[in-house]
Amino acid sequence: MSYRPGAARRVGLTASMAVLALTTAALAVKVTSSPALGAQGGEAEVQEHLDEAVKNSGGDLDLVNRYRTYSCDAVEDPEMYGRTSAERHATRVPLTQVFDDLWYIGDQYVGQYILKTANGGFVLIDTLNNSAEVTQYTMPALESLGLSTKRPLEGVLVSHGHGDHDGGANQLRANFGPDLDIYLGSGDSSRKTYNPTLIDSAIAEPQELTIDGTTVVVQSIPGHTPGALNFVVPVHQNGKRHMLLMGGRQGHPGAVASAKGYLAGAERTYQLVAEYGVEGTFLTHPTSDGSTVNMQAIERAGTRDPNPFVIGHERTLRAAAIWRGCAAAWLAAVDPTTDVPVWRVTSLTFPELTSQTTTLTAQLETGWGGVDRGAGWGPVAGQTVTFRVEGSRHGCTAVTNSDGVATCEATRKILPQQKVTATFEGNSTAEYVNLPTSTSTVVPTR
Repeated sequence: MSYRPGAARRVGLTASMAVLALTTAALAVKVTSSPALGAQGGEAEVQEHLDEAVKNSGGDLDLVNRYRTYSCDAVEDPEMYGRTSAERHATRVPLTQVFDDLWYIGDQYVGQYILKTANGGFVLIDTLNNSAEVTQYTMPALESLGLSTKRPLEGVLVSHGHGDHDGGANQLRANFGPDLDIYLGSGDSSRKTYNPTLIDSAIAEPQELTIDGTTVVVQSIPGHTPGALNFVVPVHQNGKRHMLLMGGRQGHPGAVASAKGYLAGAERTYQLVAEYGVEGTFLTHPTSDGSTVNMQAIERAGTRDPNPFVIGHERTLRAAAIWRGCAAAWLAAVDPTTDVPVWRVTSLTFPELTSQTTTLTAQLETGWGGVDRGAGWGPVAGQTVTFRVEGSRHGCTAVTNSDGVATCEATRKILPQQKVTATFEGNSTAEYVNLPTSTSTVVPTR
């Protein structure tokens, strides 16, 4: 195996060409009195960030239900998650295949994933609650998938050091011996007796970890715990590779310093999704991002095609922005003195282009874009949009007008089937951050 701290790559952001039209009232949520809230003077900022998490959904109610509900609940309804935890703990989930090379086992509250590596071995993601569960569930699951000396357990990735995630680590160490790497963020290493292999929690940049031919991206996100980690995991559906995020949403910490760290981690998560072209998420607390719902959908349909875990890069970016809005709302609740800017997802849309034209136009908007301006923050004025024409150096740049429209003239006519890309690099003020976006269209032949 190999470990490269700080190694990362960047892929382009893409923007949605369409969003679901929903009324503002359908998603309006107002903060109510909650034990989580600090001084009453902070409620306006709390509400601003709760609204941020709605607007950045782009009007996608499924994203709201899956990603906002179980993250902003820390502010809106702190007891919601706990009210059903006992029932979810009691509801076992048998070994369930979710991709060609990924399986879940556990219960509806917490579990673990088994990843088959490129070279045929296995990697565990989290270890279940305790030694008994490893013996009762993990070992039979691995054996049913073909665990052997030729297809061994090659490593364990632990998302963080709470007992429901690493409680079975000592039993795995006993079963597989001292050479098994059990990876843990160094910030959680205190009092761990299973001799973890440490990932440096002080490194903010993504780190690459190759286990038995499979490279997983690891990112430190201190907050929920000092050693909490994200993983970007390559998985396959019908042989096609997809990059999925394991992590992102975790329980919000009560201490102000930790809440600030959690917010920073949420912002790192968004950048990670952007940089690695992530197309979906899965969590070992599977209710928290809809993983349970996805597994139930696979069971009902009797097929993983199409795979409900793959929601697309644009929607995953919005999901990460929702998590960030909820983290900002939580920080505003526990520390009303903190002034946190609002993050605003942006989108670029083209009018229908015609061939043989030199005029390039796109509109830059926030939130729900052109579907319902009242449900977003409106158009973005006074910002530069860059147009590129595939196979040509004859693009142009323009500044958006008050309607968010950028228009410029290319130096040559655009030909049929050429791809035109519009890009906004983002901008920020003390009050808000307009996130970067890019979108492309192909000029029709007619």
